[in-house]
Amino acid sequence: MNEINFLTKLNYQRNYSSSKSPKVSASNEDAVNRLFESDRGRIINSAAIRRLQQKTQVFPLEQNAAVRSRLTHSLEVQQVGRYISKTVLHELKKKNLLEKYGLSERTDAFESLVEMSCLMHDIGNPPFGHFGEAAIQSWFSELLAPDYQFSEGFPDPCKIAVMRLTGDKRLDLFRRQLKKDLCSFEGNAQGLRMVHRLLKLNLTYAQVGSILKYTRGAYDLDPIPTEFDYLMKKPGYYWSESSFVNELCKKLDMGKYCRFPLSYIMEAADDISYCIADLDDAAEKGIFTVEQLMGYLQAEWGEVKKGDLFDETIMGAFNNISDNHTKRIQQDQFFMYLRVNITSKLARYSAQRFIQNLPEIYAGRFNSALLEDKSPEHRLLKVLKTVAFKHVFNHHEVEELELQGYRIIGGLLDFYKPLLMLERESFSSLVENNYHKQFFIETRLFHKLSNKHRLSYSEAIEGIRATSEIEKSILEFYYRARLIQDYISGMTDHYAYEEYRKSIVAN
Repeated sequence: MNEINFLTKLNYQRNYSSSKSPKVSASNEDAVNRLFESDRGRIINSAAIRRLQQKTQVFPLEQNAAVRSRLTHSLEVQQVGRYISKTVLHELKKKNLLEKYGLSERTDAFESLVEMSCLMHDIGNPPFGHFGEAAIQSWFSELLAPDYQFSEGFPDPCKIAVMRLTGDKRLDLFRRQLKKDLCSFEGNAQGLRMVHRLLKLNLTYAQVGSILKYTRGAYDLDPIPTEFDYLMKKPGYYWSESSFVNELCKKLDMGKYCRFPLSYIMEAADDISYCIADLDDAAEKGIFTVEQLMGYLQAEWGEVKKGDLFDETIMGAFNNISDNHTKRIQQDQFFMYLRVNITSKLARYSAQRFIQNLPEIYAGRFNSALLEDKSPEHRLLKVLKTVAFKHVFNHHEVEELELQGYRIIGGLLDFYKPLLMLERESFSSLVENNYHKQFFIETRLFHKLSNKHRLSYSEAIEGIRATSEIEKSILEFYYRARLIQDYISGMTDHYAYEEYRKSIVAN
């Protein structure tokens, strides 16, 4: 097990360092903190953070501003992450361990890295949340399915290079990897791609490491090792970012499939925040009353004993409701106290678990969430999530909105599909000339793509170092598909809806 030393683990270097940038010594605490402060500015002022205000938390296309968007949710996660961080540092200080662990000069950096990873944790989510993810996965899985039959008059399926069997075992393996990569769209992986490739924020290695929640490449065909089955349960990055992730792991001294330690705090903050927020939003929408919610929660918890965690948190919040106020104020009071009570208990427990398992967490081998054990705290979190699943996500209004989002994303992908059907030479000509006289519709579709995403595609194509024309074709199609995924996943809910509506009119 590596010696715990956050002085070196919180790497303040960047992937691209200007030659004019002054060299910063690790012993210069003020200069190091300014580098992480620069990360804060880059993140907070990024367009991706602003777009979160029009992306779904639970209720797509919601007009009620009191119901959470991804932005308001992320701000709440940021605050909980800050609370956990401060608790960790306070407890380590009480035990005189800050200096031993290299944290005495990195307390500000520790807090800032966690806060900003919490604020960024959802930037890769597509419109309509998890149903947007599912729509992209399903659409590309159908497009690239081996038995997919094109209708007569459609381009030969062999024109889609990713589908082609070459007879070359190395290329066929590569083809299968990239096919899986394209069919495994995931918000966390897209978030890392946005930070590094699309937004070009050039954050410090430690800041990027803090958002790498899962450690499996989307293209990975190998069985998942049991000792990392939690850390690898979802894709964490795409093939397009694999070389950067390899570099990141070296700079942060992370072994294969291992996590950066601060990402555990970000994950816990997210778990704590959304399990309360989803219930609060459902009550705001009138899906259930506070009294009905109490019944659901008690039914899941079972017998409530005086002084147990349910009694201290949920019953404590309910008992704070004043009969002298209106139902509206009573509801606001209940959720305020519920957040205070639950956050206090679960954040402190998360900090305790972080410290107790610090050697494994520091090494990135702790194969669990901080709030995943047999404790009362885990039980309480599970009760909140179960009630949300049964009575919020399964509610007919939510399901109808999710299906609507699924149709919108699928419809947009159908609309832009002609760009994927072009032969490589024709698409290259369209990109180079910004026009193709033989492909009127495809030209118009290409013009609708944002300059940022088109530039990212062009840069990727210029960087191709292929050993054959077949490999070049495989990679070109891969980056073209990424271009479409980047553009559609980057839309807000409202923009996606408007574009879908326009596409129906156009058809």
